[in-house]
Amino acid sequence: NAAKAAVAKSRITKNRVYATGRMPTKPIKELARDFGAAVVLVQTPSGLGSGFIVNERGLCVTNYHVVEKETRIAVVIFDRDKDGKFTRTRINKVKILALNPFFDLALLEIPRAKNQVFKTVVITGAHDHREGDEVFAIGNPLGLERSVSRGIVSTRNRNFSGLAYIQMTAQINPGNSGGPLFNSRGEVIGVTNMGIPAGEGLGFAIPSVYVKHFLDNNDAWAFDKDNPKAGLRYLKPPPKKQKEKRGRDRPRKFAHFYWSKKRRRKQNRFRRPWASG
Repeated sequence: NAAKAAVAKSRITKNRVYATGRMPTKPIKELARDFGAAVVLVQTPSGLGSGFIVNERGLCVTNYHVVEKETRIAVVIFDRDKDGKFTRTRINKVKILALNPFFDLALLEIPRAKNQVFKTVVITGAHDHREGDEVFAIGNPLGLERSVSRGIVSTRNRNFSGLAYIQMTAQINPGNSGGPLFNSRGEVIGVTNMGIPAGEGLGFAIPSVYVKHFLDNNDAWAFDKDNPKAGLRYLKPPPKKQKEKRGRDRPRKFAHFYWSKKRRRKQNRFRRPWASG
């Protein structure tokens, strides 16, 4: 009865990319259990980050800087089987669908195996979070998988480079980037993307307004693998061998000229007088 009542209170609307709605309030430990399987570990040759799945087709949101200049991307999905046993699945050959460096957002597509069902999140439709509201983040800080941190909204519109970010006290570390920021109803209100190392409790998230705008118009930022400026990572050429300095070359050339001239003089002494040249 309680489960049915919770479903009845939930109002979820799905579009072609993601779902929005208003969920009932629950304790954080229950919300982390319900939506933790939708949070993934994003791995690239140069580092790692976090992400979250937004629909059953395996579309995944993360930060642009997590996959910047990378094309070899893999994700690790954490879930439990029918017996409640914890499973950890790595999936390779993840595709990049869209990149937006201005919003610091990226859209990935996770290949789906046969009979695989992805757990998904719900993006808030209310945007009613205020200063002091409780929030929590799920991610992989420093590679510590499935970590949950909680805090409150410090301010809902902190300006950085012309964009308004959510400032919160939930702890954010490298590896959290791209993970979801949830409210007390389990709705995604932002994407964690940066923190200030010199201070404590200074984390920031991209508001869900920007996230939905990015997803609704992802065709505008579609990734093109044939475009050399579309995110491919080019390795620097090896450094050229330094040429010998001119000052060192000069004595060597002078010595060669001197001994060659001396050798010719010695040879000329034994030539016959009638020899020409």
